[in-house]
Formats: sequence, structure tokens, C-alpha cells
Amino acid sequence: MRVVVSQAAALHRRAQGLCDRGRFDLARRALLRALELLAPVLEQAATPEVGLEARRTQVRVLITLAGVEEEVLGDGTARWDEASRLVAVLTEPELSFAVHSAAALQRLRRGEHEEALTHFAQAESLVGHASRRDACTLYLNRGNLRLQRHELGAARQDFERCIALAGADGPGTDGTGAGHSGDRGSAAGTDDLALVMARHNLGYLEYLRGNLPRALDLMDATGALSTSGTDLAIAVLDKARVLIEAGLTDAADDELRIAEREFRRGRLVTELAETELARAECAVLGDRLGEARRLAGSARTRLQRRGNDRWRRVAELVLLTADHADGRPGARLVPPAERLAAEFAAEGLELPSRTAALIGCACLAAAGEAERARQWFGSLPPISRADPIGLKLQQRAVAAELSLHQGQPTQARSQVRTGLNELSRHQAQFGSLDLQTAGAVHGRRLVRLDLRLAMSSAAPGAMFNAIERGRAVSRRLTAVTPPSDDSAEGLAELRQLTEALRAVGDDPSMREPVLAMRRRSEALFTELRAISWRAVGAGAVVHPTPMSAVAETVTAAGKVLVSYVQVGGEWAAVVLGRGRPRLVRLPGGPGTVELSRRTQADLDVLALSGVPTEMRRAAERSLGRSLATLDERLLRPLRLDDRPLVVVPTGPTATLAWGCLPSLRGRSVEVSPTATSWWAGATAAAPQGQVSVQALAGPGLEDGPAEVVDVVSCWTATDGGAGAADVEGWVGAEASRGRLGTALASADLVHVAAHGAHQRQSPLFSSLALADGALFAYELSDARVAPHVVLSACELGQATTRPGDEALGWTRVLLQLGSRCVVAGVSQVADERAHEVMVDYHRRLAGGTDAATALAAATEHGSPVPFVCFGSSWQGQPVATDRLVSVGSRPGDRRG
Repeated sequence: MRVVVSQAAALHRRAQGLCDRGRFDLARRALLRALELLAPVLEQAATPEVGLEARRTQVRVLITLAGVEEEVLGDGTARWDEASRLVAVLTEPELSFAVHSAAALQRLRRGEHEEALTHFAQAESLVGHASRRDACTLYLNRGNLRLQRHELGAARQDFERCIALAGADGPGTDGTGAGHSGDRGSAAGTDDLALVMARHNLGYLEYLRGNLPRALDLMDATGALSTSGTDLAIAVLDKARVLIEAGLTDAADDELRIAEREFRRGRLVTELAETELARAECAVLGDRLGEARRLAGSARTRLQRRGNDRWRRVAELVLLTADHADGRPGARLVPPAERLAAEFAAEGLELPSRTAALIGCACLAAAGEAERARQWFGSLPPISRADPIGLKLQQRAVAAELSLHQGQPTQARSQVRTGLNELSRHQAQFGSLDLQTAGAVHGRRLVRLDLRLAMSSAAPGAMFNAIERGRAVSRRLTAVTPPSDDSAEGLAELRQLTEALRAVGDDPSMREPVLAMRRRSEALFTELRAISWRAVGAGAVVHPTPMSAVAETVTAAGKVLVSYVQVGGEWAAVVLGRGRPRLVRLPGGPGTVELSRRTQADLDVLALSGVPTEMRRAAERSLGRSLATLDERLLRPLRLDDRPLVVVPTGPTATLAWGCLPSLRGRSVEVSPTATSWWAGATAAAPQGQVSVQALAGPGLEDGPAEVVDVVSCWTATDGGAGAADVEGWVGAEASRGRLGTALASADLVHVAAHGAHQRQSPLFSSLALADGALFAYELSDARVAPHVVLSACELGQATTRPGDEALGWTRVLLQLGSRCVVAGVSQVADERAHEVMVDYHRRLAGGTDAATALAAATEHGSPVPFVCFGSSWQGQPVATDRLVSVGSRPGDRRG
């Protein structure tokens, strides 16, 4: 009979291992088989010792089976009760500990926090009789409960106790654990796993404290050590929550899909529902409200079936949030908001209670019950530094909306400004440009409200300030460098893949290898982005420049600045520098966005060689119509004269070929992401003395070497006197990544004629092809970047626009890192035409003309060329030269 008891114990250990991997269906079979083996032994044990050991094993099996059936069937109560009755008879401390620890977990997973804490306390009083594995599990689970209650100090103590126990010398597990341990990766199958999950949970704790880079650092460091599919999926779920808080909703959703597959495979219903809720949050932030309701509804159904009221309420809160965002009638949403706020408050869950209450307040105000809304809002706790950024901004938005309902626009604007400043401080913690720009998604509601207030006032100053507050949120942060040492290996592999894909080209026989290489490239993008997310920001924020200062600088320079904005479906512009500031409403609309995209497509076609005549003519006609219509919509209503123009664009017009518009041909045009950034460049000290020029030609660009020779010639003085430039050109093997890095860090002007590509989904991995492989925007150092950079090939002026009107690409990175002026194409450019324009451009620069004026003159005649002067125009000391430069047309394909 001892053999039979040993077999049952072995089945129990096997079931625990299956639980740790999320295979509860197989674990249940093993546990039921163990009970079958024990039944005859318990009836006719040969000795009291055998009977006692069989009874102990039965209790352990029942405890684990209760947890398994809670997962698989939704209710393990009968098993808990049976185990509790047996323990009461046996009166053994070790088993009593196991029962209380398991009961605490059951209450925790059902959201019954007070009962869970009582059982945890009873189990802790018996922890001296528990195995190390079980003691670790106790502290992991109680720490998780305290995280949910936002008791961060107590949670840290529990996780540190677990770490101390798991890292202690001595025997490991003895097989008495209580099975799957539930929330946030608490299943401790081994001491190593307990150690990993405790450290991971400390990362989650940092997330709750608001230190997102530290949270990601800890989670990444421990996530790689977790080999269990279930625990890894729970770690992924936690990391996704951090990414949502950071604003990276697409990356979070990708992570959540991985966790979702693992939870489905393991049949972890509660965790699957949590994953659906997190994905629903991503959908809400991405304005995919139908998808959000579907996911949250599915989660609510699963949780209702399990009787998990706590998480069911969370699902209802996400549904309520989606309904409110979708504009559902406020009067219908008030009752569920009131109920949820009260139910969360009764559980001691202040944050979700406040979230529900804020939705209720907004709905009451929208339903015409502003006084009732004001009273409810007044009863809510004030914003604290520890609040999640989304909740802070939600509370600011509701406060602003209530002020508006009370006829207090000044107070409303104050709340908006305070909220956007809080968002800036939140973003300033990030050293990653990726995270800095992504965080703007949380401020969209405040930005829209700010713009709406400004539009209703019809005051140019109010609109200008609102545009700058909303648009400059992440463009005014201090840039830092990603941790390149950690990135080196991944970047090397990504370079190899980039070159391999370039070499394969459009070969149809290589379709499958190309797909595999692209999948691997996407995986590397994800890994490298994750490394950059850990970087800590400098915390410095530069505030927007007042309109008066910008207007003064614009007027002194003899220019006009136009700042465009979309408010709802309406377009408008603020005009500075021609008389008093003006706010002009424009005949824009969705068609303006489509026209901007169409011009890029037509310019790409016209850059191709060998295009049939009829197709070329069709593209020319289409381009002409689009440019003329955009001119009528965006420029004619402004009644501008012929002075140089500074454009602060919005949406897809950020990469419009502005110089190609009929009324702007031949006119100096600077395109800047914000008026503040333009003003900073325009008021910076002008370069003095000798100009340093570096020109490089990458491989595979037929006309590149000749272009470099001609550019160098433009800057070479005839007399070598004081006005001479320090100029060098690099072609072939010498045009390397290292050479470009040195040039960017030392020269005044860097010209790069190289193939490149804009990665729309991962813009920081837009690349330049150089002699020793691709250089990615991700790699650029922030130590110093040349004041003026020219990217003469491909469409490297393109950018990906994110929620919050944030554009990211090569030009954005260069400007963020300190370059004053970047000239680049926003569409493909025919090789011979680009060479012609670039040499003419540099001849004018060398003669002392500023960048924007030189570019306008070089592109005024001939076919449209989509080069844009981004930032603020650069001007160097003139070079004394009368050299005539040959600019003959040379054969070559488009630059791309």
C-alpha cells in the first residue's frame, strides 16, 4: 500500500508541474487518478502510519484539485470544503497552512480581498511548518493582492521575503504546494521560478509607482528567465499594461495576443479575460470603440460564469469607458457609473471607483445635470502624484468640462494647461524617443478640448497657444541615446537582413525567404525598441514659446508663419508676421488629407524611369489637379504676399511637398514641427568662421559619387582664403557608418547621397545604406548632430504620424537630436533631377544664401521636386569661389 500512496504522490507532483505550465485539463486527470488510487488505501490501510500518509496525500491532492477545478469548471468549493474537514481532524500545522494559503488564493482570484487577507494571515502564522515553495507562493500571492489594493510598501515587503526565501540555501520543494497560484505569475513551480516572479512583480510595483522605464527594465530582465508558458504569458500581460500606460498601444496589443494564445491553450479563463480587457483598453485609446466593446463584453461573460465579481466589474468599467468615448447618451450611462463607483469603493479599490465616478460626472453634465455632477466631482479625492497618467488627465478633462458648463472658460483652460504639463512630466521620464512620442495618446482628450475652447474664442493667440501646447508635448523634450551596448547584437543581425532583402529585390522565386527575413526583421524591431524603452529621460521640459516672441522673430526676419490645425472636421490656421495675428478658417476636410497622400503617390510615379507615356501624363495631370486644389484650400484663403514662409503643418501635411504648390514655387519655405522649435533655431547663434562640410555617397546609387564630387567642388574656394570651407567627400568603402557618425558629430553641414527606406510601422528603424551596412535612425548619438543635414536620395523626409499629431522618422530624429535644418525628399526623386537640384542648391549655399531660399531657387524651374526644408533655415559663411560646376544629366534610376 505504501507503493500506491507513493504513486498517488507522484501523480500529484506531476499535476503540479502541469499546473505550472497551464495544462489544467491534464492536471485534473492526474489528480482524479490519484484520488482513485488512494480510495482503497484509506478504507483498509495495513498500518496507522500508511493510513496517515494516505490521508495527508489526499488532502494535498484535494487542495490542488480545488484550484484546478476553479480554473477548469469555475468552482472548486466542494474540494476546498472536503480538504478543510480532513485537516480539522488531522490537526497538522503543515496541512493547515496549505489549506489557508489555498483558501486565500481562491478568495483573491474571486476578488474577495478581506477574506483573502484573513486566510493569508492565518497561513503566515503557520509558515514555519511550510515548505520553502509554499512559503514563497504565500508571499507572492499576498504581494499581488496588495498590489491590487495599491498597498505598495506592504507588497514590496512580501516580494522581498519571497526573494530571501527562494534564494536561501537549503532543500527546495517537497511537493506539498497547492497548485497554480493565480494572479500575476505567482505559480512557483521551483525556487528559481519563485525568485524570477518575485522580481518581476517588483517591476510591476514600479509600474504602479509610475516609474515605467524601471518597470520595463525589471520585467525584461526577469521575463527572459521564465520558461513556463503560463508564467511567461502572465509576465507578458503585465508588461503590456506598462506599455499601455506609456501609450504604446500597438506594441501592447501585440504582446497581449501572445499571452492570449497561451491562456487559451492552457484554458486559464480568468487570465484570458484579463487579457481581453487589456486589449479592450488598447482599442479605446486607439479609437477602435466597437472592438473595445466586443472584447470587454467577452471578458465580462467569462467572468460572470466564473462568479468573479471583482473582475466582472472591471469589464463593465471598460465597457462604460468605450460607451462614453463613443458618445452614447449620458443619461443612460449615469446609473451603471454610480453602481460601479459604489461597488469598487466598497472593496477599497479607490482608483477604479474614481474612474467610474469621473465618467458619471461627465455624463451628468452632458445630460444637463451640471450641479449634480459638480457635487459628485467635489466629493472625489484630489489628484495625487501616484495616480496613473490616464486617470490624472481624465480628472483634469472632467474638471475642465464642468467649468465650461458653469460658464468658466478661464478655469477650464487652467485645468487643460495643468493636465498637459503633467503629461509632459510623465513623458520626460522616458529616454526613448519612441515612448516620448507615444505618450501623447493619453492627452488627446485634453488637446481636443483645448483646441475647441480656442476655436470658440476666435482669438488667434488662444489658438496659437493651444496648438503649441498640444503639438509640442513630446517635441520639446530633452533627447537621450538608447542603450547601444545592449542593442549591438540585434542591430548587427538587422543590418544583415536589411542588406539581404535589398540584394534579393523583387525576385519572385525568393518569396518565401523574403517573407521569413521580413518576419525576423519585425521581431528584431520589437526587441530593439524594447531595449530603448528602458532608457531613463533627463526629465527636462522646454515650455512653448509665447506667440508674441514668435511673431516678433518672424516679423524681424521678413517672413510669415502659418500654423495649421484640425479641430474636429474643421481646418484653420493662425497667421503671424503680416500685420496683426489672424485666425483663418479654411475649406479643408477629409479630402485635404487624401489629396496630400495622392500627391506623394503621383510624385513617386513620376520619379520612375521607363514609365509608359500615357501613365506619366496621367500622373502629371493628377499631380497638377491635387496641387492646385491644395493650394486653393490651404494657401489662397490666407491672402499671403510673396514673403518667405514658415509652415507648421498638421497630420499628413507634415510631409507634403509644400514647395511644389503653385503659389509656393520659387518661394522660401521652412516646414517645422512646432513654432517653438522653429523659433529656437531661428534665434540660435549663426555659425561663424570657416564652414565644415562632409559629403558621402552610399553604395548602389549610380549618380552618388559624381554628386559628392560636385558638392565638394561647390564648397572649394578658388583662393583658399579666409572664406574657404573645410570640405571632404567620401565614396566607396570610405562612406561608412562610422564616417557618417563622425561627420554628424563634427561638421556644420553633412550631405548624404544614399539609398534609404522609411519604416512606417517602426519609424526609428528607417535606414540609410552605407558601405558597411545600414545605419538606423535608432542608432544616432545625441552628443552632437550637424546643424544642417541633407538627405538627397529616396523619401527620407517621410514620417509616421501617431495619435496626438506626433510624426516620427529620419527628419524628426535629426531635429530632435539637435540638428537645426534638414533637407530631405518626401517622395521618390529621379536620380538625374536630384543631382541637378542638389548641386545648384549647394552652389547657392556656398555663396551665402540660406537653405530655404537656396532650395526654392534650385527647384523653381523644371519638373516638381519633392525636397523640403525641415526645421529652421540654416546659413553658413559664404565661400569665395567662381568655379563653374558641371551639372549635366546622367543616367540613373530613381532614388529610393
